[in-house]
Amino acid sequence: MDSVKVIYGDLKINIRPINNHWWLDFYHNKKRIRKTTNLKVNEKNLKHIKNMIIPEIVSALTGDNQVEYFEKDLFFDDFSIEFFKVYKDTVRIHVYEKNQKHYDNHIKPYFAKHILKDIQPLELEQWQLKLLKKYKPSTVVKYRSIMYSIFDKALQNNLIKYNPLTRVKSPLTIKKKIRTLTEKEDENVNPFTIKEIKKILSNANGNLYYVIFFMFLTGIRPGELISLTWDDIDYDKKRVAVEKTTVHGKVGDVKTQSSVRYIDMLPQLETVIKNLHKETGNYENLFISHFKKPFYSHDILNKRFKELLEKINIKERSLYNLRHTFASHMISNIQNGIDILWVSKMLGHKDLSITLQIYAKYIKEDDETRFSKLDKIGTILGII
Repeated sequence: MDSVKVIYGDLKINIRPINNHWWLDFYHNKKRIRKTTNLKVNEKNLKHIKNMIIPEIVSALTGDNQVEYFEKDLFFDDFSIEFFKVYKDTVRIHVYEKNQKHYDNHIKPYFAKHILKDIQPLELEQWQLKLLKKYKPSTVVKYRSIMYSIFDKALQNNLIKYNPLTRVKSPLTIKKKIRTLTEKEDENVNPFTIKEIKKILSNANGNLYYVIFFMFLTGIRPGELISLTWDDIDYDKKRVAVEKTTVHGKVGDVKTQSSVRYIDMLPQLETVIKNLHKETGNYENLFISHFKKPFYSHDILNKRFKELLEKINIKERSLYNLRHTFASHMISNIQNGIDILWVSKMLGHKDLSITLQIYAKYIKEDDETRFSKLDKIGTILGII
């Protein structure tokens, strides 16, 4: 572990690791004081020294009986550790683990030993620009979001005067390009064509075939799909109950309250489900791995899906794009009677605005329909 410097007014105390023990090294009245604490080098003892021993030393040497150490010299990583202890109990475990990993890999290496209250917007902007050289803006925004939450918690606890990240522009607003009519769509939402879907299904086999067909006909999320049990299937009411998801082998609640829903069973889907029942009807779950158990996660299915795409020369995309495919094809057929509110409910979106925000660009209409609308609007607005 590295040396740590604590500053209180004119008093500067170095905490050094020597022979596997923490030593204190500082000057007072022009005399050097260098003594061991007899505490072994580890994080726990370092905290004890900073929280208990040094305040007592400062108090004895300066006469200040109210040493507010944490407001004077709190390292960013020290506070982040406390932040994640609280954060862990407020989100699902896989979200906590993912964001803890993002912090360890992309934030801690830059700011661990920075004094929390001294971190400036310029430093954050430099950190953000370094990340943008390696990652997409949308990815950097995820790391930035964690950083923002840590600063926000510090602000709530009066440890900083303001959140410095509020003074740094989001990567999504920096040099934002004006889209042209012919520009390719965002790679994250890249639906398949009907021709591609037919080719994929004709080459898929085993449980992957049923996974692809099910997602294409419902827009269900992969984690929700592998969590379905036969009790969720209601042939009489022609619907499927969605109220759980699987992440790293743990079955838990779905993404949001609005994600708890029923999805309608289209005629083609009912046929596929009945065929699937012949293969997995003796198990609790619809989708069973080759180990004859429910899937631990959808990662293996995603891997097999990408391998299939490569084999049949279709551009690689994630399994999740089958959800986008369902949504985009439904919405592009609004003129044929598809209700966009129905699509939104099938997807489990909180409200219609979310659906439109993602898929509005797929709303299309032929010229005949558009001309008819223009005439109708003109009649409504006409005064002559």
